[in-house]
Amino acid sequence: MLSLIVFLPLAGAMVILLLKEARQIRLLAAAVTVVELVLTIVVFVIYDKGTGDMQLEELYSGWIPALNIQYHLGVDGLSVPLLLLTGLLGMCAVFASWHVQLRVKEYFMWLLVLQTAVTGVFVSLDFVLFFIFWELELLPMYFLISIWGSGRREYSAMKFIIFTILGSAFMLVGILALYFSVGTFSMV
Repeated sequence: MLSLIVFLPLAGAMVILLLKEARQIRLLAAAVTVVELVLTIVVFVIYDKGTGDMQLEELYSGWIPALNIQYHLGVDGLSVPLLLLTGLLGMCAVFASWHVQLRVKEYFMWLLVLQTAVTGVFVSLDFVLFFIFWELELLPMYFLISIWGSGRREYSAMKFIIFTILGSAFMLVGILALYFSVGTFSMV
């Protein structure tokens, strides 16, 4: 179920690439984010708050076996509310930007790709998968800021990229240090 929640917006973004009419694009983006919100509500409701364990785990341990990198998703007491808030915020973002006129297809496509990346960050249980989703956020945020932002858009977008990449470099060093000291990228 978590994989569906993570990759549903990405699938919606791919379908948006095939559409031409702005109304269809808006309706599809709205439908995807409403379904996403419903799925996150279901996860929030079925999550057993009485235990502190990881729940709804999905594990594919043979993802990149040479480096012991796993496709591992799951939720705990911290990530469940963040997942729900991401679903709610994604839907609110689509409806709040309903009247965007400039490059409608690209706007809603980048918004849904960003939804995938943020959701993936909150449910990843492998540091490499977490890092991939974290870096995936950069591209849509850059375009959303530089094209549809306000004020000094290009300056703000470049500043965002520079600071985030610098932070990501330190995070990558930390992830590699953990791997070499513990021998695994797993968060659990």
